[in-house]
Amino acid sequence: MKSNNTALAPYYPLFDWLRAVCACVVMLYHDHAFPWGQAGNFAVQVFFALSGWLIGGILLRLSPSDLPRFYFNRAIRIWAPYYLALFLLLAVSVLREPITAKWIEFVIYKILFVYNIFGTPQLAEFVSAMPQGGTLNHLWSVNAEEQFYLVAPIILVIASVWRGRSISMWLILALLAWWFDFYAAIVFGVLAAIVLNQGCLLSRQSAIRIAVVLFLIISILCLAAFPDAYRKTSPIAAIFIVLILAKKGDRTKLGEIVGGMSYPLYLNHWCGVYVLNFLLPDMRGEPIRIAAAAIVNIVFAILLYWYFDRQLLAQRSAWYSERSAVGTTFVAYATVIVGLLYGTCRLQLFGA
Repeated sequence: MKSNNTALAPYYPLFDWLRAVCACVVMLYHDHAFPWGQAGNFAVQVFFALSGWLIGGILLRLSPSDLPRFYFNRAIRIWAPYYLALFLLLAVSVLREPITAKWIEFVIYKILFVYNIFGTPQLAEFVSAMPQGGTLNHLWSVNAEEQFYLVAPIILVIASVWRGRSISMWLILALLAWWFDFYAAIVFGVLAAIVLNQGCLLSRQSAIRIAVVLFLIISILCLAAFPDAYRKTSPIAAIFIVLILAKKGDRTKLGEIVGGMSYPLYLNHWCGVYVLNFLLPDMRGEPIRIAAAAIVNIVFAILLYWYFDRQLLAQRSAWYSERSAVGTTFVAYATVIVGLLYGTCRLQLFGA
């Protein structure tokens, strides 16, 4: 029987709390509770750095024969909660707004995990044509991560014999991603995982931790002092936050719930706002309404995690087979490829 190498990944208990904090920041930002205009995006940058670190670390332990299992595990973890969130939004949308060609276009982008490529560039012009006026626009980040899950294994696993795990190559990729503002936080996360995996700095752990703290302080000061340079400084600050919290430990029940509910909270935090705006229409923007919506969202996310996400994960091993894993791998790549073809054809034929 093939072993599940992803189960051998070290556990970082502080990441459970980091996920929850970032999800709460995005939730409160979208409810206009943060004065800093980049609060939501910065939380996403931290999510990206965390994903690069964790997924990169998993892939460094895999061989090509392990990849179908990797894709199968990712699909169970990501797809079902994602499509449930999309279904909830569409169920509300079809009852309250007209279904136009543009509306359908945006839905297709989200279904095919390419909304970050073709949807967000149209946000300013066509936000009113999107489901519920752009609600679930933040799915762009999930789409970017899904694309990362498809590209990273090719480089880190399949191309590993051609320096796919080389520190120098990933340093170049990180600098290019940072310079061209192309998901640099994810690439920084992978680079950090590679450096750790090769044990280059193990003999100087104390000095490295001090350096990480100093660089984190400097990057946060730069965020505050140079707001116009946010897009250059935020990925750096994000990876240092991840590195400073990357302490191995044991899983706890509370940590499992807190970390587990972060993904459904991130996906569905619009629900509490809609409910409270309906129940308290004259209190929009009031602190008590924001707090009530946050409580509803967190409770709903915990319930979704406990009775939906957690149940899926518990059955993942029982559902696994070589055939289902290969099929999942095919569907994962085909979905994004079809999305790229669809979006490109639309641009060629109709423009934006």
